Amino acid sequence: MKKLLIFTGLILMVGGCSSSDQLFSADTAAPPAEEPEMSEELKQNSTEPQVQENDETTETVGTNEATVKSIVQNVSLTPNRVTIPAIGVDAVINPYGLDESGGMAVPDNGEEVAWFSPGYKPGQKGNAVLAGHVDSEKAPAVFWDLKELTPGDEITVTDANGETLVFVVKDSVAYDTGEAPIEDIFGSSPERGLNLITCTGYFDRGNGGYVERLVVYTELKADQT
Repeated sequence: MKKLLIFTGLILMVGGCSSSDQLFSADTAAPPAEEPEMSEELKQNSTEPQVQENDETTETVGTNEATVKSIVQNVSLTPNRVTIPAIGVDAVINPYGLDESGGMAVPDNGEEVAWFSPGYKPGQKGNAVLAGHVDSEKAPAVFWDLKELTPGDEITVTDANGETLVFVVKDSVAYDTGEAPIEDIFGSSPERGLNLITCTGYFDRGNGGYVERLVVYTELKADQT
């Protein structure tokens, strides 16, 4: 199973969710996750969505005991767009990694959504992460209504070729700044998760930022596994 990049000493930054601020910061980071090896057979037949893992069974055929492999393909994609019908979101996704301070980089505007590209892709076993701002200095931003999502709401992620994966909301949790369970949000998992992050709670003018971070936990819709 692919292992996700884990932040060492990752904390939630005490800062606003305006278009110029981070959602997360980190002191140091572990090396990027390694991509799994792909067999020659899969390399020849692989197109997006990508094959990430193989479950193999063997079968004896005839007197030569030839081996027949049955490959169960698990797909993922490189996200390009996200739509959330329940709250009217239809936004571009761009890949983001770490900024100069070692934290999670985020957009400098309120319209686009960041995908944490050193981590998991949507559809892989593990927790893929999308982040977006709740507002700017002048207006609501892309994830303004993220807090309105309820279990069962659907989130569709699309790649550049038009391939889609649908995720279903499981839960929404607001964490005090600095107390979010980083491994649960960014880390490995036997499930195919997609976690959406923004700021929430009240705006602390003294510290210049929101006091909480909202995480919406979703998983790949059952009929796509």
